[in-house]
Amino acid sequence: MVVRRPSSLTDEDWHAKRWEVAELFTPSAPVTTADLFAGRHAQITKLLDVISERGRHAIIYGEPGVGKTSLSQIIKLIVPTKASRIRYIRKTVFSSDTFSSIWMDIFRDIKFVADIGEGNKEFSVSDLYPREGVKPADVVRELSIFSENDIPIIVIDEFNLIRDQNASRLMAETIKALSDEGAKATVVVVGISDSVADLIDGHQSITRCTEEILMPRMDKEEMRDVVEGRIRRLGMEIEGNAKWKVINLTKGLPAFAHGLGKESAIAAISKKRLRVLEEDVDKAIDAILNSNQNSLKQDYENATHSNQARARYRQILMACALAQSDEVGYFTPKQVVDPLSSILGKDTPVDYFNDNLKEFTEEKRGRVLYRQGSSRIYRYRFRNPAMQPYVIMKGIRDGFLGDDAVKALASPEQPDLFSTM
Repeated sequence: MVVRRPSSLTDEDWHAKRWEVAELFTPSAPVTTADLFAGRHAQITKLLDVISERGRHAIIYGEPGVGKTSLSQIIKLIVPTKASRIRYIRKTVFSSDTFSSIWMDIFRDIKFVADIGEGNKEFSVSDLYPREGVKPADVVRELSIFSENDIPIIVIDEFNLIRDQNASRLMAETIKALSDEGAKATVVVVGISDSVADLIDGHQSITRCTEEILMPRMDKEEMRDVVEGRIRRLGMEIEGNAKWKVINLTKGLPAFAHGLGKESAIAAISKKRLRVLEEDVDKAIDAILNSNQNSLKQDYENATHSNQARARYRQILMACALAQSDEVGYFTPKQVVDPLSSILGKDTPVDYFNDNLKEFTEEKRGRVLYRQGSSRIYRYRFRNPAMQPYVIMKGIRDGFLGDDAVKALASPEQPDLFSTM
C-alpha cells in the first residue's frame, strides 16, 4: 500500500477518504466480506467442521451485537469448495413466523427445472406447497435432493424472535430427522440467547447431532484487528493511546469498535491528518453521546433520573459497566464493589447498592439490567449490551472517573484496573 503524505491530498481526496470510512466501518450492519471479518478463529473452525460433516448442524448463540449474524454470513465465503458449489440460503425470522412460513421462505430460494407441457421452466420448491402446509418430513425430503457436488448451507437467523413454541419444537425434530437421514444440507440456527435451552424447545433431542457455538465478546486482539485493519485500509495509522482507548471502551462489542473507529477516523480527516490521535477518540465519544439517533440516550436517562440530589443511580450504573464480567456479560454484586468505591471515593459494601441493582431490573428504571439466579446468588448483565460502553463514555464525560482511571483506558492493561481498586 502506498501511503500518501497529507500535504499531497486535495480537498477532493479528503472527501473521498471520508466516504471510504463509512464503507469500511459499519456499526449498523453485519460484516459481509470475509477479508474484513476479524478474529473468531475458534468459532469459524467449529462451523467449518460442522459443514464438512454430513448429518451435523450448528446453533450459534450469544448476546446481541457480538457478531453472530456476521459469522453466519461470511461462512459461505470461506468454505473450501474445490469442485463443489456452495448453495447458501439465509432466512431472517420474524415474530409472526411459523415453522411452515420459515421453510416456505427457504423453499422459495431452492429452484428446479421442469416441463409441465410448456417446455422447461424454472420453479421454486415453494410452488409445491401451500403457505402453512410444510411439515418436518417435507423439509427432510427437499433438503435430501441436493447433489453430491453441492454444499447446502441453510441459515435461520434471529430465531429468538419466534413466538410460536410449536415452531421451536418442530425445528428441533426437523434437525434430528435431517441428521438421521444423513442429508447433505447443514442447518445453522442463529439467535440471541444465554443458552441453547433458551433458544430451542426440545434441544435435548438434538444434542448428539448439533454443535453449540457460543459467540462471546471479542477479545483485545480481535478488537485490535477490527480497528487497525480498517485504519490501514484507509492509508492511515492510529497511535497507541488512541487505539487502546477505543478497544477498552468497546467492551468486546464489535459494533462499538466500528462506531468509535469511524468517528475517530472522521475526526482525524476533518483535521486533514492521516494519523488518528487520542483527541480524535475523545471527539468520537462526544459524537456518539450527542447523536440524535442514539436510542441509548433516552434509555440511560430513564434508568438514572432522580429528583433527589443525593441519588447515586448514575454512579452505580457506571460501576456496573466497569465491573469484571464473564464471557456473556454477567457480573455479581460483589464485582461492583471496587469500581463503585473508586467512583465515590469511599468503601461501599454490597448492602449500599443492592436495592438499586434490583431497581435497575424493574420497569420504572427501564429494565436496564437483567437478573438471573436466586437470592444471594444473583447475577446481572445489561439487557442491551451496547448500554455498557455507552454508560462508561457518559461517565467519563460527566467526570465520574479519576484522571488515573481515564488515562488507564488508553493502556493495554486497563481490563485489570478495576479488579484491584
